[in-house]
Amino acid sequence: MKATHYLIPALLLAAACQRMEAPIQPEAVVSDDAVSTLTLQASKGESRTKALDLVSGTPDYLDAYWKGTETVKVYKGGTLLGTLDVTPASGEKPTSATLSGTIVTDGLSVNDVLTLMIPRESWSYIGQNGQLTGTDSIEDAYDYATAQVTVSAMDAGLVTTSGSAHFTNEQSIYRFGFKDGGNYIDPKSFTVSSSGGKLVQSLSWSADTWTPAYGDITVTPVAAAGDHFYYVSLRNEHTGADTYNFLITASDESLLMATQAIPAGALATPGQFISAKNVSIVKPSFAPVSGSVSEPENVL
Repeated sequence: MKATHYLIPALLLAAACQRMEAPIQPEAVVSDDAVSTLTLQASKGESRTKALDLVSGTPDYLDAYWKGTETVKVYKGGTLLGTLDVTPASGEKPTSATLSGTIVTDGLSVNDVLTLMIPRESWSYIGQNGQLTGTDSIEDAYDYATAQVTVSAMDAGLVTTSGSAHFTNEQSIYRFGFKDGGNYIDPKSFTVSSSGGKLVQSLSWSADTWTPAYGDITVTPVAAAGDHFYYVSLRNEHTGADTYNFLITASDESLLMATQAIPAGALATPGQFISAKNVSIVKPSFAPVSGSVSEPENVL
């Protein structure tokens, strides 16, 4: 069955079992006069971050909002200067917030660019459980966003920036549903690979440079999904149209395969919600057949 795609404009989804430690310098121990307060507004607009909320619509889309439990790390180059607390704006699901905290100012000057990161400096997409929210879910562990601001003034223990922080998403969120004929299946696990070879397993940040490690992403659902849909946070750095290949382990340990075309428009900018609810599966020739021993076909 042909899958249906719904491509939603960039939504910041301030979106791991095996986290690679990024070679980032730790905060230095400095005197009190080298620490200043930084307070700024965080603007999301159409590019939003963290706290995911699936909204039913035509088509469905992901909304997002700030939580008071979030923190934002501040860097100059590859050096961590400090951590800012988040005070969300009023309302049930605020899309703006005030960020405030202290940062190290040794070596910091007016016109320096600061990089803000949510929620951690070492990023990994490994070990996902197919869930949108909850413990070890995308919201909890696989949602990343960045913003940059410029220092405009430093005076009397205060650091001021020019303008607010507008965060941008660093991955997209995919919704997959697998069908065997007309029936959904709930996999024990599935692995996603990309024909373009640019699925990111992890990113390390050092001296203003991201270093990616590419590879397959394996998802092990914590339990059968009630709606048969699984959510995966993927950063794909391939710039053209791509094909995702799935190797699926069914609940009875049989092996299944599937492919899904991903149009170039879905990969042009991170931050999209991409829904493929009807991915058709097939049984590969190398998979075991119940009650017999199968041999692979000769390939000439």
